[in-house]
Amino acid sequence: MTDQRDPTLIDEEQATDTGAQGLAAADLAGQTMRLLHQALDASGLDQKALAEKLGVTQGRVSQVFNGDGNLRIAAVARYLCALGFDVRLSATPLAPGLPALPRQSRRRPARDPQPAATELLQ
Repeated sequence: MTDQRDPTLIDEEQATDTGAQGLAAADLAGQTMRLLHQALDASGLDQKALAEKLGVTQGRVSQVFNGDGNLRIAAVARYLCALGFDVRLSATPLAPGLPALPRQSRRRPARDPQPAATELLQ
């Protein structure tokens, strides 16, 4: 007897280009939020202190950490930098034969390196 299961909603979404792209965006957004929360916890700062460093209100920081704010890549980088972290972005190929990205960093190493954040960003 073969193990046949009905496709899940995720399987159905993954089967189309549009669905796969939407799932990838949602996954990356989730990774970004987890990374921000981990950085906040590790930094020893609270939301009020982070807001002061960023020059924004504590309410805005709260919105971001509650997932209510649509963050741009630059904002994610500013938040992580204010928390004491540098960001590294990478991509893993979905199809065989494509190289992992980036192959070579164009960025010069920092003089005083910070711990690397390894999760993907949007």
